[in-house]
Amino acid sequence: MTTANTPTPPNIPPTIDQAKFDPTKAPAREDVISRGVRLGTAATVIASFYASAPTTGMIDNFFNPELLEVWPLRDETSLSGINQLLAGHDHQGPLRSDWLALYGYDTVARPTETQRGAAPAVPQELGELYARENLSNIQVHNVPADHIAAELAFSGHLATQAAMSHRSATTLAPLGELLRDFLREHLGPLAKDVVVDAEKHATTITYRALVPLTRGYMAEIADFADYLTEED
Repeated sequence: MTTANTPTPPNIPPTIDQAKFDPTKAPAREDVISRGVRLGTAATVIASFYASAPTTGMIDNFFNPELLEVWPLRDETSLSGINQLLAGHDHQGPLRSDWLALYGYDTVARPTETQRGAAPAVPQELGELYARENLSNIQVHNVPADHIAAELAFSGHLATQAAMSHRSATTLAPLGELLRDFLREHLGPLAKDVVVDAEKHATTITYRALVPLTRGYMAEIADFADYLTEED
């Protein structure tokens, strides 16, 4: 029982009944654990399609109706991308050609910050940031640190860290501030521009659907960062 002489401990996480978990419904805004895990999962999948031409296994999973029905993000924008995937199917040859044109040899979508005018030092600075925050993502190890795939993976890594730390951390505000600043200074502007170019030039269902999937993710991760910052 709290009295005037017994202050309430700060930042007690709200109790979330995980037994009521429903993958087809969006979690409550205060459900940091579920939101963080979902964002980390979505970031890993989305980043992999920017990082390299899809493998047969990636394609099969991406067009699996049972998996699509439980896509971790349930916002309208993300679900519009899921509905595009449910309506058709791509094959590996056209997908490889589309990826090469957008993000490979031609890179008409210019997926790195330096391709869009950032200072040459940015990739090194980001690489150092990733190392400090213990990012280890083998799916994007072959892209520059300022590539949209690497930046998506890092944002998902921070979201996952928030989920893992939620029960034990006194506050997640510093992590929220790091994520918010990263989105504002790096991933946010980059993703906004990349998806505009991809929307103009993508020819396959997959890479057209990746546009709303990325936009939906960006809106959700930005709100998540804001919520973590507000927790202080």
